[in-house]
Amino acid sequence: MRYLIQTGLFIGSVLLSSVSHAETAAGNLDRLLSQLSSLSATFEQLLLDGSGNRMQQVTGEMLLARPGKFRWRTDEPFPQLLVSNGETLWLYDQDLEQVTRQPVDQRLSHTPALLLSGDLGQLETVFEVQGPIEGDSGVYRLLPLNEDALFVVLRIRFEAGVPVEMQLEDNLGQKTGIDFNDISVNPAVDETLFEFQVPAGVDLITE
Repeated sequence: MRYLIQTGLFIGSVLLSSVSHAETAAGNLDRLLSQLSSLSATFEQLLLDGSGNRMQQVTGEMLLARPGKFRWRTDEPFPQLLVSNGETLWLYDQDLEQVTRQPVDQRLSHTPALLLSGDLGQLETVFEVQGPIEGDSGVYRLLPLNEDALFVVLRIRFEAGVPVEMQLEDNLGQKTGIDFNDISVNPAVDETLFEFQVPAGVDLITE
C-alpha cells in the first residue's frame, strides 16, 4: 500500500528571502504545475532496492485533475487501481480481491501523486525545492520538510512545460523511476472516473 501511494500518486520549498516568489525554484515549479488543470499519460515504472537491484517493473495509465483527483492503474502482472476524488483514497488489488479505503489526510496529501494534482498554495510549506528559477524545462528536486513523509527526495523533469519523468527515493533506500508517455495536457475529464464502487464479492477494508 505504502509503495503504491508513493509512486502512482504524484505531489507540493523554501522561499529565498532575498528574491521574490516568482524568482525561486518553488515559484517556477508552481507556475509550471498551475498550467496543468488535468493530465493523462501512460507510464513505465521501475522499482530498485537499496543496492540497485530490480525489484519490480510495471506499465499502466494515469489521469490527474485538480484539485486532488487522480486515477492510477497498473497492468499485469501486478494489476492494481488507485483512485482518489480528493477526499477519499481507494486501492483495489485485483489479485487479493480486496479494496482499501482511507481518507486523504495531511500525510497523504504530501505524496507525489497529489503534488501534480493538489493544492499548490502549500508547496513552499511542505518542500524545499531546488531547480531552475525560470524556463519551462529542467529537473526539480523536492526535499520534504516533514520527517514523516513517505519519501526523502523526489525529482521531476519537465520538457516544454510538461512533466515527463519522476524519480523518488524512500527512507529504506528503494528508488522508483517513472517515465510518462502519450501525454495529454488539460484533456476533458469525466469526473466519474475519480469515484470508485467496490465490486461485488470484493472485501472492503476501511482505515
